[in-house]
Amino acid sequence: METPRRKFLVAFLVILALSVPLWPGFDRPATAMDEGSLLVYPELILKGQLPYRDFETFYGPANLWVLSAAYAGFGPSIFAERAVGLTYRVLTLLAIFALVQRWGTTLAAGCTIVASLLLLPILLGAYAWIGGAVCALWSIYMIAKPESVRRSFLGGILAGLALLFRVDLGPAVIASALPLFLLMRAARRWSYLGGAAFALLPLGWLTVAAGPKEILNNLLLFPVIYSSPARHLPTFSAKNYLVLLFFAHIVAVASNIFAGVIAIRADRRSPTARLLLSLALLGLAVTHQAAQRIDLIHVMFVAFVSIGVLPLSIFVIRSHLRVTMSRPGEAALATAIALLLLEGISPEVAATARAEVIAGLGGQTGTTVFLARHGRSFPLSSMYAAVTLSKMLDRLDALASPGERVFVGPADLRRTNANETFIYHLMPQLRPATYFLEMNPRSANRPNSRLGQDIASADWLVLSHRFDGWNEPNKSAELGSDQPMRVVKDQFELCGQYGGRDLYRRRTPAVTKL
Repeated sequence: METPRRKFLVAFLVILALSVPLWPGFDRPATAMDEGSLLVYPELILKGQLPYRDFETFYGPANLWVLSAAYAGFGPSIFAERAVGLTYRVLTLLAIFALVQRWGTTLAAGCTIVASLLLLPILLGAYAWIGGAVCALWSIYMIAKPESVRRSFLGGILAGLALLFRVDLGPAVIASALPLFLLMRAARRWSYLGGAAFALLPLGWLTVAAGPKEILNNLLLFPVIYSSPARHLPTFSAKNYLVLLFFAHIVAVASNIFAGVIAIRADRRSPTARLLLSLALLGLAVTHQAAQRIDLIHVMFVAFVSIGVLPLSIFVIRSHLRVTMSRPGEAALATAIALLLLEGISPEVAATARAEVIAGLGGQTGTTVFLARHGRSFPLSSMYAAVTLSKMLDRLDALASPGERVFVGPADLRRTNANETFIYHLMPQLRPATYFLEMNPRSANRPNSRLGQDIASADWLVLSHRFDGWNEPNKSAELGSDQPMRVVKDQFELCGQYGGRDLYRRRTPAVTKL
């Protein structure tokens, strides 16, 4: 019989072993806009600014608040941000182990290993989606004992927190909670709903403080209605291995639902059987994340849930067929089948995972150059990138006075598809000059946008040509207003070009002689 102490020991050893290949993620090059915003936004919050009111972000506030707390204790840095990201991943793997251990520690270890391999390629960025997934998984764990009022309340709190991380997790939270929610008595249901409402109170406060219009724009209209067509990547435009992995996710979801239905038909009142269906529905309801944009990060965001649970589903289906094998042996076989399917369907992902494991064991991190500035640093992918950017920042340091305003954007301001947000982090003595600290298409460049006014308020501009070749099969190619470009031409002068980045300063007003 497996004792709680033995389960805890196995969980500790498995998570410890799986953390080793995650460790090199601290030294990997960072994404200029995505991780840049995770460095900049929380620090602005510590300075009294509010998301949605003072800067644009399409994500819920919880992730920024967590990072703000980390920066308050350890200072704003890429290492603190990635430590939060590592914590998210460890909590995710612990949640998967805790959820599956009802079927045995061998199977729990197997599912955790498969999920870990799918999380490895996205490294350690403290993305809001991972934080939300952590809360959603632990919420399911809490309500897996529907007779407990306290656990129902905590499960509701975690469900609400998942929405505070990512509002678009709402359908997944609802769908995954439903099988277990229906087992609860009325008092337990109200306890769950009360916990969710309690967790969402901060969003209500933020709606009042930032304004309902800005909340609606940032969390619904622009990410879902306006910018989405310019971020969408059609399914078959992606690399073959990502398309195959996406369809593997679909097959895994179908298998998980089938196994969940089998388990419930065997015992309709069993929380354990319904737990499997909850996990299956969670995987189904997050599919939109990958379907919207089939790239490595977004596919992995959903695949680690569905394919990570696949060994459990294989185990349940084979058990229903009354295959004769020891329980640990059956669990090991189910895990091996899932791993072989992953290797066969998407060997590139398996190869990436193996490379990360080798790097973790050998301490190899590849080519990364940390550019240091004002007691901060940011990991870049090459020495050339670090040297050219360093020269530009040296010039900006020499010319700019503390407190002046700087704008960072693409060279072609008619196409606001991305920018190098991390530069704000490296120059803390200068104030950001814009609401659009990250660039989103059909938002910053939309008709009647305040982008041109923001640029006109700046003292310095850093405009990058790195995004000139942006070429995706969606509406990101559409040109917005050229008014910001006219502001640059009329009010600023070029004072240097550095590796694809142009540095502009405001023109000194002409002195009229009497």
